[in-house]
Amino acid sequence: MSPIVVTSLTNFALAAETLLLGGRLARRPKQRGAASWYWAGVLLLLGLGALIGGIDHGFLDPAGPAHRWVQRLTWIVLAGMTFCLLLSTARQFFPPRAQRVWTGIAIAQFLADAAAILSFDSFLDVILNYAPVMLLLLTLNLLGLRRGAGSRGIIGGLLVMAAASVIQALGFDALNPLDHNGLYHVVSMAGVLFLFLGGRRLKKERMAES
Repeated sequence: MSPIVVTSLTNFALAAETLLLGGRLARRPKQRGAASWYWAGVLLLLGLGALIGGIDHGFLDPAGPAHRWVQRLTWIVLAGMTFCLLLSTARQFFPPRAQRVWTGIAIAQFLADAAAILSFDSFLDVILNYAPVMLLLLTLNLLGLRRGAGSRGIIGGLLVMAAASVIQALGFDALNPLDHNGLYHVVSMAGVLFLFLGGRRLKKERMAES
């Protein structure tokens, strides 16, 4: 079995897990627009991105035009995931008035990233979009542990996802036919489980403005 086939299969496995867990979070009772509501969106969009990536790796010619557009579709889905990630963070840690500001920032960030994705052929756009949001979320969760707003599950999930990204960036290919991309997916599956467990403890209601 070739590395590209294994990469596609691990992509589908990651997609199946993430969509299943995201669906479970979406079914839990919550108020629309609450932190947990957006967190379900994070997992569902992450799973959709993995599914599209699996189709791209498994069925499309890397040199063909279809690959280019499907790849960009994947990146835009990840931009939507980052949008939900930022709004979930705002709903969890900031008061209502500040949440309105963060909503404006999230919309502007999504539109700017989508424009960059359509204009430039680089995954760096995606990284520069989500990395600061993940760092913000990690920091706020660490600071919020003592007062009960932070989540150890989300902290663990973010750290595991960061480790998976490092493995991918380093090009670790010692487990042939599981190359660095396939290993990224496998490690990410553990990270997604932590993110799901942490997401169950996020706020299920929105705070009213005083």
